[in-house]
Amino acid sequence: MKRPGYIITVSLFAILAIADIVHDCITNDPVSYFSQQPRQLLVVVALGIVGGLVTFFWYRLSTHWQRRVKLIALGFTAGFATFAGAYFSLLLAHLPDQFIRFPSHLLLAIALGIIAVAGLLWFEFYEVFRKHEL
Repeated sequence: MKRPGYIITVSLFAILAIADIVHDCITNDPVSYFSQQPRQLLVVVALGIVGGLVTFFWYRLSTHWQRRVKLIALGFTAGFATFAGAYFSLLLAHLPDQFIRFPSHLLLAIALGIIAVAGLLWFEFYEVFRKHEL
């Protein structure tokens, strides 16, 4: 039997999520937005269809190919994040203060955040590479 605390916690999160969705629908008025710009609705539908097809074909792959595709995706993403973190670090280090429109502490926070994300992505890449199953 499950503990009542877990059930209450999950129920509260579900209620808050539903209330947030209802609040967003009332506040943002998506019906009038999509009625004024129907092409945006087509973009949303196309993204949903493409995401569904990608998910369908992902689960049709063998475990070996799922691991291979995951390694490639993690490698490219981690490499891009590393490049972006290095770019922001060089931007922060080489530009004089009068040429930086943002405060230097904001660029430092962006650089450190991107480098932290890159580190986490490289760690996930290492974990998937180390294990021989997905």
